Amino acid sequence: MLNVDLDRLILALDDPIAVIRNAAAQELGKRKAKEALPKLFVLLEKDENALVRDNVAFALGEIGDPSAIPCLIRALKDRDEWVRKSAAKALAYLNASEAADDLIMLLNDPSPTVRKTAVRTLGILGITKACPYIERLLNDENILVKKNAIQALEQLKSKK
Repeated sequence: MLNVDLDRLILALDDPIAVIRNAAAQELGKRKAKEALPKLFVLLEKDENALVRDNVAFALGEIGDPSAIPCLIRALKDRDEWVRKSAAKALAYLNASEAADDLIMLLNDPSPTVRKTAVRTLGILGITKACPYIERLLNDENILVKKNAIQALEQLKSKK
């Protein structure tokens, strides 16, 4: 029965209605359904609905398979800020230190939400080469970006 449900959820990723694709991606993430990875990769790169792409990025982090890392790194350049944020967060779940340079680039993102998540992820991943870039965020106009920059620097200095 479980496989039938899983197969239906994977099929739902092809549904023409975005809300259904979105719900399927969320549930597949919760179930850590690696069987859905190929379709999730396609959705993250090609779905026209930003909310679907956002939830797919989050689901890929929940599933936790390192094969998602290249797709998530590409999603850091998505036109939607919430997709970029979710991709950065998912990379933290995947312990994706190979995304360091791409995450450092996000520290200049126009969205404070994206900057905050990127700085948090760099701290979690222990990317010490990011310290000079993170220090610049201590002057950010957004208080949450500043707060996360302070926390990330504390994490990173303890790793040196």
